[in-house]
Amino acid sequence: MASRKPVRTALFAVAGTDQDAPLDPRAADELMRWVGVAMFVLGSATLFATLPMPDPNTSDHPAIEVIAGLLLAGAAFVFLLRPGRRWVSRVTVVYGILLVSALMAVTRPIEATPFFYLWPLVFSAYFCSRREVAADLALTWVTLGLGLFIWGKDPMKPGLFMGVGVSVTLVTVVVKLLAEHVSAVIRQLERAADTDYLTGLLNRRAFDLEFREQCDRARRNGLPLALATFDLDHFKQINDRHGHAEGDRVLREFAALLERELRGGDTLARVGGEEFAVVLFGVGLREAVGFAERIGRELAGSRREASVVARGGAEPGPALSTSAGVAELSARTPDPAALMLAADRALYAAKAAGRRRVAVWEGGATRVEAHIDGGPPLREGEGALVARAL
Repeated sequence: MASRKPVRTALFAVAGTDQDAPLDPRAADELMRWVGVAMFVLGSATLFATLPMPDPNTSDHPAIEVIAGLLLAGAAFVFLLRPGRRWVSRVTVVYGILLVSALMAVTRPIEATPFFYLWPLVFSAYFCSRREVAADLALTWVTLGLGLFIWGKDPMKPGLFMGVGVSVTLVTVVVKLLAEHVSAVIRQLERAADTDYLTGLLNRRAFDLEFREQCDRARRNGLPLALATFDLDHFKQINDRHGHAEGDRVLREFAALLERELRGGDTLARVGGEEFAVVLFGVGLREAVGFAERIGRELAGSRREASVVARGGAEPGPALSTSAGVAELSARTPDPAALMLAADRALYAAKAAGRRRVAVWEGGATRVEAHIDGGPPLREGEGALVARAL
């Protein structure tokens, strides 16, 4: 099947989910890192800022100072680590929850201390997977209970335990669901931006990105790669005679035919009105010519029995044929732009030679390599020189 790409907007992707990963995870890791640093620094600053305020019971101030210092240490730890270490998110969340629970245990009175639970848990809800969020909520409930019932002295401990636990859980779940919804919407928008609306194939924008990646991968691994471009012959006549609805149906049928013939590592796109391109990974020039011939033969035979309704009655379906141009990644075509130009020149040569042909670009020249008429391919040496590259 035609290759598909995940969402490309890294900053807005929810890291750690079981869904599509961002194209560049380093951007999400960098964002996660700075959010963690900011969370610890602001938490420490908030605690230090509360110490000078009027307080009838200052016995908890030494413990608060220790926790504020530990928050600063956490900020330094996260800041000094290089981005790309996913376990840092887990340390950040667990460390934050434990410090908030310790704060709940030592603060007299507790007052607004439970709000600090929202900081690590909202971080978890946005950056971590559902399983990790569930584990963080479980840790929150356990440490909250230990802090209140073992070390806490508030007479309203049961009500405080339920109120804080339920409120924090509700907010965390809502944030997680909203983050997943935003991520899903962005993936849908990215797919729409990368997909041809009529055929469902990749469009030219997405094809260019994947074509470049395929060429790079072939060069790194020392594997062959070929590009085959197809153009439906006399497509304008189909639109003029049978209408644009029939033309659209022809394009969808041809796209489906190409998809059926692809392997998992190939890339298929509609790159123009009636022009399609196929990147054949690990395939040389001869095999690519055979692929193009097979497509042409199947297309010619696929609609011989088809009919369309036009002008109030049934008419025979339009006879379909295609021309194809094939080129191979080589020293003369070392990049996607050069390879696409070579395949296009071969395609134009096939059409100039009478259509229903497969032409190749090789050694700086184009030649017709095969007829697409159900018959055997041209014998070696029979191909006609059509044009020479400048």
